[in-house]
Amino acid sequence: MSEQQNISIPERLRPFVRQVWSLNTSDLSVYADGCPGIIFQQTDTSLILNENKKLSPVFLYGQTVQPIRMAATGSVKMIAVSFHPHVVHSLFRLSAKEITDDCLDLSLLPPVPGINLTEQLWNTVTPEKQTQILFDYMQQVIARNRSTIDAGMAYAAKQLWQSGRQLSLKKIQQTLNLSERTFQRKFEQCIGIPPRLFSKIAQFQAALNQLRSGNFFKLSDVAYDNGYADQSHFIRDFKKFTGLPPLAFQKHPGNVSYPEAASSADSRQWATPFASDHAPLRSRSAGTTRPPAEDFSTYIKKTIATGMWDRIAVAKKE
Repeated sequence: MSEQQNISIPERLRPFVRQVWSLNTSDLSVYADGCPGIIFQQTDTSLILNENKKLSPVFLYGQTVQPIRMAATGSVKMIAVSFHPHVVHSLFRLSAKEITDDCLDLSLLPPVPGINLTEQLWNTVTPEKQTQILFDYMQQVIARNRSTIDAGMAYAAKQLWQSGRQLSLKKIQQTLNLSERTFQRKFEQCIGIPPRLFSKIAQFQAALNQLRSGNFFKLSDVAYDNGYADQSHFIRDFKKFTGLPPLAFQKHPGNVSYPEAASSADSRQWATPFASDHAPLRSRSAGTTRPPAEDFSTYIKKTIATGMWDRIAVAKKE
């Protein structure tokens, strides 16, 4: 992997987009990270998903549960836009559940007037200009669909990500004044997977970050620091999301995924939707703990104070 570049996000898109980067690669492994997104890929051959599906030049991908691999016979230029976990339904007016562990050719969605996305991206040379085309497209989609953030689902996703499997779903349901059935339905519609699976992915990502950092004495430390019942439970879950047990994953030459492409200082942020809040549940080796769960009113006040609703309002008006 080479020529890695992290790209800044316009203010009005930050309620929807968490990270954008460009890279050149021929082989990319992707593991569950809690976030959907858009990828534009440019190659003289074909980019193949899991050795059996040819990917379109611009596609929307959903939540990744099973490990996936994208490969080409030659170099691939790629721009990836990673969304916050809860925005697919707001942006595109489709159920996020429909694209879990799958990809959708963006040309199959209703077109945006004046933007021939694939043609414009292919006829543009620099990643900066290609990224601007993607930004323009997303801003047009937001305006057309009058996209706004579902505050309840944003809150639920953040609390589950911060707390892993330690936070009661019933408590979130009560906070949002939703029945169990309605909460489950809305969560899957907005985020694409059941809330318990999302919290397991959060737990896996926290463990993966600790494993990559080397901040542990033995494997059981990683398991207990991140809330797993025991080492066997940790290995079983880790293998489900990566296809390999933890120690084999560390040694395997094909285990590099896009979060690892960032510098060591940035890798934690790239791997998590709510990076500043993501820490092991309890750490005997590092002495760290996760922050306490945030109540809904505090979350809303903080969101207003940081200008999030102002940015959402601007996106809606335009």
